[in-house]
Amino acid sequence: MEIYYAIFYPIQTGWGVQFPDAPAIHTGGKNLDEALAMAVDALSGLMVMGRKGREYNAPQGYEAILAEAKAGELVFPVMPNEKNMDTYRPKKRVNVMIPADLLEKIDMLKDQKGLDRSKLICDAVEALF
Repeated sequence: MEIYYAIFYPIQTGWGVQFPDAPAIHTGGKNLDEALAMAVDALSGLMVMGRKGREYNAPQGYEAILAEAKAGELVFPVMPNEKNMDTYRPKKRVNVMIPADLLEKIDMLKDQKGLDRSKLICDAVEALF
């Protein structure tokens, strides 16, 4: 995954965040840690949802973004997070017929892995590709 650089700027309630390469993203937090977490989440959502009215460009390098930052602003690298991206992936409910003995195996495996049935089946299918 590509790294985007974000500009973190002080606001009255903490820190705001903007991405020069993804102008649709504006987020923030009470402190830098929270602002960074929100930036990762926002960037992850944008990468999954695609352009759909929200323009973004290929990421520029650190020096280019630093040149856009003003005094008192900070520039940090931000990378989309797979776990966050998964929450934004469109999902569709389906009914499937699974033999009872196979369902028992699925339930044993899901308990061992700490997953629900849907996540276990999705992970198995992803592993095949």
